[in-house]
Amino acid sequence: MWKNDNFFIGMLASLMLTLASAAVVILAGPPVYRLFSVSGPENKLLLLAFLPGILLMRWYMRKFRFEKAGMGALLIVFISIILYFVFIDGGDFSIYLF
Repeated sequence: MWKNDNFFIGMLASLMLTLASAAVVILAGPPVYRLFSVSGPENKLLLLAFLPGILLMRWYMRKFRFEKAGMGALLIVFISIILYFVFIDGGDFSIYLF
């Protein structure tokens, strides 16, 4: 199912991958960050969650030559980065639970 050239398959795969990696960064970020720094992590660490979606987009476009699925993955990555900068980057709050 994941190796189809379908726009919505690319969107769904990228959305699931981005949400899963964001959950890992949010939950595992503070303990790992405290190994290297005394203070808590900043919200900019969440930008690492977008890397798997970018790699998925490249995988779809370069390896399989799936233009539609790659464009779906690109759309989700682009929208999530825009939403990050609009809602999270300028705020005075921390997104980390710890």
